[in-house]
Amino acid sequence: MRDSIFAALALCLCAAPVLSAAADGARVVGLEECIRLGFAYDAGVHSDELETHIADARLREMQGQYVPSLSLQGGYSRLSNVAPGSMTTDVSLGGPPVPATITFPPPLENSTSVRIALQQPLFTGKRIAASIRQAEALRDSSRSDLGESRLGLRYAITEAYWDFARAKTQREAIDQSVTQAELHLNDARNLLDEGMATNNDVLQAQMRLEDSKIDLSSLESVRDIARVRLALLIGLPWDAALDTAEAPPSQSAEPPQGSVADLVARALSKRPEIQGARSRVIAQEASMEVARSGLFPSVFLTGDYTVANPNQRVFPQSDQFTPTWSLGILASIDLGRFPQYLAQEEQARGKLTQAQESSRKMADAVALEVIRTYLTLREAAGRLVSLHQETAQAEENDRVTQERYRQGVALSSESLDAQTLVVRARLREEGALFDCLTARAALDRAVGE
Repeated sequence: MRDSIFAALALCLCAAPVLSAAADGARVVGLEECIRLGFAYDAGVHSDELETHIADARLREMQGQYVPSLSLQGGYSRLSNVAPGSMTTDVSLGGPPVPATITFPPPLENSTSVRIALQQPLFTGKRIAASIRQAEALRDSSRSDLGESRLGLRYAITEAYWDFARAKTQREAIDQSVTQAELHLNDARNLLDEGMATNNDVLQAQMRLEDSKIDLSSLESVRDIARVRLALLIGLPWDAALDTAEAPPSQSAEPPQGSVADLVARALSKRPEIQGARSRVIAQEASMEVARSGLFPSVFLTGDYTVANPNQRVFPQSDQFTPTWSLGILASIDLGRFPQYLAQEEQARGKLTQAQESSRKMADAVALEVIRTYLTLREAAGRLVSLHQETAQAEENDRVTQERYRQGVALSSESLDAQTLVVRARLREEGALFDCLTARAALDRAVGE
């Protein structure tokens, strides 16, 4: 996905004239609409959603171990002809023994049977319960991974959206600067004709105009690159004509209410990474119980119901279907695999320790991220207030200077400098506003919102 974005950005640089066309027919998108489109398009989110479905199916599989095993068997056999057997024995009927020959009936040539067998686990050393708990924890972990992907995608789209809005706004500001430079050039020429300006004043105005045009061309490329990145993130063609809604007021970029400690506590309770790390710890605890369950015998209730012709349990055999049944208890333990069970338990214990350490490390990283993004947002919000005052001062200075220039009191260079200060102040203020918006999005992501 990232490689395709970079490739499209490079293509955008070669196709800037195409991207600049059809501005009037651009599709205006809001931030929430972009996020909705991105969630519906992103392959990583779709993959994580499938992973959660797989985890749900795995959990149902583990829960099915409590259901008794019920098997149905049926068969038919054709037996070869065997000569009837006989045996000689002495038979006593109250007198001296008398030799007698007993002849067995000929065996039946056809054998048909139907058997239903049942096996219900009674005790498995907590293996079934532990495997279900492990599957539940892994399912929760996959859901946390999905939440993390969505949170990261939301931030990526938000960042791209504000980058596009920033480039568009700065491009419009430079466009106004070009217009002002053209007007200033016309004024300088008129004053030159009236003898109130010099050729150098006209030359300075021309240089200012060319500089503004160069800046305008550069910002057009930046705007087109930002538009391509946003379009690819939300699943639109790279050359789609897009436009953003108006930027929200600066109040939306203010730091949230509450202390840093409150934000850290919210992050530790809401961040998907933290929840996923805790789920993996639970899964490893259950894995260790699964490994330990092999040290205990397994006990099952068994039973079967057989209808066969002939039935081998009936003597003498007869050419008819005869039902029989059985019910019993089966216990088994594999003593030869004890060394393997102990090794598996040791491995599970080591992985459990790793999961616990990873969870602790994740909590520290989240706390650091919350503090860093909070301070970044607070610093950006303070800078925005200062730059707003600076812009107001630059605009007042420009108003006075231009009035003095038209009266022939101020120099052309002073007029150009005043206009340049206004443009720079506005660009810095707008840049600070978008910095605040991006920093607020980063803080929201750090908190898990």
